[in-house]
Amino acid sequence: MVTWNRRRFLQTVCGGLAATGVGARTIGGEKTPRGPNIVVFTVDDMDITSVNCYGNPLPNLTPNMDRLASEGMRFEHAHVSAAVCMPCRQSYMTGLHSHHNGSFGFVEVEPGAFPSLPELLMEHGYYAGSIGKGRDYQAFPWDGFIGGLGGQGWYNRKPEGFYREAKAMIHEAREAGKPFYLGINTSDPHRPFVGSQQEEEHVKRVREQYPHAPDFPEMEPVCSEDEVPLLPYLPDLPAIRKETVQYLTAVKRGDDALGQIMDLIDEEGLTDETLFVFFSDHAASMPTAKQNCYRHSSAIPLIVRWPGKVEPGTVDDTHMVSTLDFMSTFLELLDIPIPEPQDGRSMLPLWRGERQSDRDFVMTTHNYIWPGVQVFPMRAVHTKDWSYVFNPWSDGLNRREHTENQSGLTMDAIRDAAVTDEAMRERLNYMLLRQRDELFDLKADPYSFDNLAEEQAYQSKMEEMQALLAKEMERTNDTLLPYLVEKTGYPEEWDVLDEELIP
Repeated sequence: MVTWNRRRFLQTVCGGLAATGVGARTIGGEKTPRGPNIVVFTVDDMDITSVNCYGNPLPNLTPNMDRLASEGMRFEHAHVSAAVCMPCRQSYMTGLHSHHNGSFGFVEVEPGAFPSLPELLMEHGYYAGSIGKGRDYQAFPWDGFIGGLGGQGWYNRKPEGFYREAKAMIHEAREAGKPFYLGINTSDPHRPFVGSQQEEEHVKRVREQYPHAPDFPEMEPVCSEDEVPLLPYLPDLPAIRKETVQYLTAVKRGDDALGQIMDLIDEEGLTDETLFVFFSDHAASMPTAKQNCYRHSSAIPLIVRWPGKVEPGTVDDTHMVSTLDFMSTFLELLDIPIPEPQDGRSMLPLWRGERQSDRDFVMTTHNYIWPGVQVFPMRAVHTKDWSYVFNPWSDGLNRREHTENQSGLTMDAIRDAAVTDEAMRERLNYMLLRQRDELFDLKADPYSFDNLAEEQAYQSKMEEMQALLAKEMERTNDTLLPYLVEKTGYPEEWDVLDEELIP
């Protein structure tokens, strides 16, 4: 049973109008918000270091992301709640961690179990549309819904497909006299990467199912293997250089799709009245990144453009924010009552350039893909200087083989190198086995190589970070809290295969 509480707005109605520019009009006898229109554009599995304005040195890789940042606010310490697409995105739609809304893995939130962002926006006069990444959003109500693949075209990859479908939805909203919320979700740079054998096999499988689908979008490599900037948590091996070129080429195609939507908003004359948000759903599909709880697993690029409200070219390098915060943020700026519970909170003051207290840590999570499939639950809490990861699955057995982030050329190259390189063998064993507790000094070790959890000199810091995690787990009604406190494993039923949930 969900309890709805009408929260007091931060300002009076008049003050709210002055601060946000939100007004009301009457359509069909009902009051609805005047705006702003909201566009949320996401890329899939893209590392924060892959964006030029976040430090990637490869020229002209992400010109549209850079343009958006120059016209809005860029966040340096933004995170997702979980570094796996479906639980991350369903948490964004509900403002609740995956252990709180029931999306423990590739499991849908039960329809109607919790208020969702599109549901609330539609109830208050918005047109709500979703394009791409259909499985992650199909549990929620929409006015317009394009799932993606197959007979509907390659909308999860093809930039012009996003342009066409977004334009149609904008016109539907205009005809209905409503402002719009559009969630536009490219699958780039998710595996399969551009030009890879995985891509070739993927296209073949889809062609067998959808023989009349349009041509798959192709791209020229963005750079040579000699000049490619590697992801900072991976070793420098020839096969990894090759796969990184393929990955960054997919990053470029994702940026092209973003550019198409930015151009569309300009062409429709809507730029000044549209709030535009961009982020990645987590880090790259590489070892220790996606499907993990390290700081670099959940750290994301986050850019917000809102003409006249958010100062162009600004950077927030102070506050730690989460995609859990968006539901409260959007509802507050529209003066829509925020349902409880919520695991995030509004970051609207930050968009105005103000400061917010208690923004000095984030909690991240991982559970499983399906019950009985790839079960290695983790919890983590990150500050700007320290990271603590709890791995209740770590028992000396390898449970991490055959995960999607360990497919392709990169993990094979690490395995091959480990045959003769002792340091690489130790690194590989650690990636596969882990330890129950991990503590990292992020100033000295930003990519979590050196676990300090068992060193006596850091026991007080360990206790501090464990206590912070326990407090957040308690606040968010986390199933795993007793296992953290009692230093035991995780629920036995998670290891029981549920074939009904597996497509």
